[in-house]
Amino acid sequence: MTLFDFHTHTSISDGHAAPLEMARRCQQNGYSAYICSDHVDEATVERRVTEIVEACRQVSRELALPAVPAVEVTRVAPDRVAKVAARARSLGALLVVVHGETIGDFPQPGLNLAAAKCPDVDILGHPGLITEQAAEAARDHGIHLEISAAGLHGMTNGHVAKVAALVGAKLVLDSDAHRPEALLTSERAHQLLQGSGLDLDQILRVSQAAPFDILARRGIEIPMPQTAP
Repeated sequence: MTLFDFHTHTSISDGHAAPLEMARRCQQNGYSAYICSDHVDEATVERRVTEIVEACRQVSRELALPAVPAVEVTRVAPDRVAKVAARARSLGALLVVVHGETIGDFPQPGLNLAAAKCPDVDILGHPGLITEQAAEAARDHGIHLEISAAGLHGMTNGHVAKVAALVGAKLVLDSDAHRPEALLTSERAHQLLQGSGLDLDQILRVSQAAPFDILARRGIEIPMPQTAP
C-alpha cells in the first residue's frame, strides 16, 4: 500500500514532536512523502506557514524525503475560511486542510459547507455529521472528505463514508497525528478503512488513487521509490 498522510501536526502548532522527528517516523513507516499541515488561523497564518515551509526544506535536505508544506485552517469562522486558506496558499502552503465540524470538538455550524465551496481547500478534515449538501459541494469543487484515524474525530467515519458514497464525493484517509506513534502504517490504514464500512474496491480508491488525485490537482509531483525488477 502506498502511504500518504495529508493531516499531521508538529511542535510548530500543538504537536508533540519537531517536524524532522515526525518526518523520520514517516520514512520508517514507508510513507512516500512527508506532509506538514500544522494548525493556522487568522492570527498565526503568517508566522506558521513560514515555519512549515522552512521545516519541509530541512526534511528534504536531511532525509532525502519529499516534503510538502500544508496547513490545517482551524477554528476560523465560516465566513473567514476562504480568506485564511487563500493567504496560507499565497505564503507557500501547497495544500490546505480545513478543520471540519467534528463532533470531537466544538463544531461551527456552516463551516463544512463554507469550506466545501472554497477553491483553495483540498481536504475537509473530520467533517463529523456532514450533510448531503456539504458533501455535494465538496464533490463539485474537487475537495476530498477525510476518514480520520484520530480518536473522537473518527467516530463519524461510517457516516462520512456513507454520505460520500451517496453523493459521489471522494474520500481520503489521514491520521491527524500529533506525535510520531500516531502516524499510519499500511496495516492500520487498511483496518481503519475497512472499519469505516468500505469494500476492497473503495479501500483501494481511497488509499491508492485519492492521494495522487489530491497532489495532481495542485501540480505536486512526488517521485516514487524504485523497486527492484
